[in-house]
Amino acid sequence: MIDFKNCTPEELSLAAEAFALTLTKNQDADYINVLGNFVVAVGSIMLTIAAQREFLESLNKKEKQPEKPLNH
Repeated sequence: MIDFKNCTPEELSLAAEAFALTLTKNQDADYINVLGNFVVAVGSIMLTIAAQREFLESLNKKEKQPEKPLNH
């Protein structure tokens, strides 16, 4: 398993390439297209989940911060 917290961008890219090559070895183009579209769909959903979590976390941080007095 890859430790994403201790992995360089280059190492992560190489791992992704090796994974893709392993999954597509001896497969026809139709299978690879379906698999690729599935992976893209999963990735899109994961990005949506991450974005919503970040948004909710930022709202929670704003709610916990004391209000600054207005200077006129």
